[in-house]
Amino acid sequence: MNWNKSTGINDHLLRSWIRCRRKAWLEIHGEKQKKIWTAHYTLQLNHQKDCFSFLYQKSHGIGIQACKDGKNIAYGLRIKYPFPLNQTLKTNLPLIKKTTGESIWGEFSYLPIFARQGKKLTREHRLTLALRGKLLSELQKSPVSKGLILYKNNKSINIQKVRIQEEVKKDLMESIIRISKDLELKNPPPITSNRKKCTICAWKKECDKVAIDEGHLSEVSGIGAKRKLFLMKLGINNIKELSKIDHNDLRQGLNRFGVQHGDISKQIILQSNSQISKEPQRINPQKIINQFKDAPGFLIYDIESDPDINHDFLHGFIRFPKSIDNQIKIEKIKYQPLLNIQKDSENFLWKRLQKKINRDNRLAILHYGETEPISLLKLAKNQGANLKELEALKNRFIDIHLLIKEYWCLPVRNYSLKSVAEFIGFKWNQEGADGARALLWWRQWKESRKQTKLFSKNLNSIFQYNRDDCLATLMIAKWLINHD
Repeated sequence: MNWNKSTGINDHLLRSWIRCRRKAWLEIHGEKQKKIWTAHYTLQLNHQKDCFSFLYQKSHGIGIQACKDGKNIAYGLRIKYPFPLNQTLKTNLPLIKKTTGESIWGEFSYLPIFARQGKKLTREHRLTLALRGKLLSELQKSPVSKGLILYKNNKSINIQKVRIQEEVKKDLMESIIRISKDLELKNPPPITSNRKKCTICAWKKECDKVAIDEGHLSEVSGIGAKRKLFLMKLGINNIKELSKIDHNDLRQGLNRFGVQHGDISKQIILQSNSQISKEPQRINPQKIINQFKDAPGFLIYDIESDPDINHDFLHGFIRFPKSIDNQIKIEKIKYQPLLNIQKDSENFLWKRLQKKINRDNRLAILHYGETEPISLLKLAKNQGANLKELEALKNRFIDIHLLIKEYWCLPVRNYSLKSVAEFIGFKWNQEGADGARALLWWRQWKESRKQTKLFSKNLNSIFQYNRDDCLATLMIAKWLINHD
């Protein structure tokens, strides 16, 4: 690790620290070449841009001059403020809005604005708003008691007034002190127990390596932050120790914290053994997979979505009208994308999907995870499908993710489509592609389409990624058949 002196605490560092103490430390002291680019950061900036553009009016300006001129909206302010412990608080205020009150500029003042993603107002949002409010109050010499939070709700932008409570201000000051102490450490804080947070982190690979080398319990599928704490209370501190314990003893110990924890004892021991040996472990070897037995063929189905507006913009299919026991030549498989550009065209979309799925209603529909059946059944119900039709459609779905979890413990850290497919040897054509990048490609394509009226290469990239998702689902199904 490089040792770099902190140049100040800003809202980006504050948000990093709230999510993970180690992430904040790495942002200052970590080796930058080990940091990876993720699409999530670009998506976040795009989301902020969309929200803020909603407030742009004729009366707006840039920086301090806009405040002096009393503009309704000012953007692009940078503020620094000295803080104890030899720290400097900093913020880049992308947008502030004029409100009632008094300030050094006249009989008006400004309040901070924050664009959030997600459905709920979190501690991260409140503390970020509080930090911006504190620095803005120092700048305008006028207290800031509230701010605005903008968020998307389908296609509209909602504005929420949020009061900056005294307890939030106190939490902010205490957090800044704790961040300062963390940044003084010569070594990074421990890896977070909740590794789900690591999915979108730019330091993910760096922390993954440490977690694997040290045998962290959080690397075992089925062990979250709470269950890890329970295991440590029982004297189990790493994967190796977990793999050696008798499952009856573990079950009895975990039952103290709830029967649901005891019930999973055998599974997490088997999972730890699989990860240590790097070999798959069969659950209930006598149990046979029957879901594929009578199917004359399969329709593989995968959806790409924009979660901010609940829009399934791509429905991808591969029709495979034969047994998957035989050799599969991937390069010859035909992929059929069904693009859904407009969110509010459900009737037309349902007719197209019906034609696709009913071309041969004997084919089972393979998918990975719960997204596809939930989306399709909801659409069918909204378009007037009766109970008999819904039940017939529901019975065609085969969830490969559930089958893998039911029959196998694999040497993987999680059971995402990508993790399982990579274990069996499948590779995506586009290195580093994931759902977030596909969403970024989609939004970029929509923007370029509006500007040039031409299809950009981003659309082809989305098709390629979705085709690979469908193929990965198919090849995992084949692996299940071959190893049954």
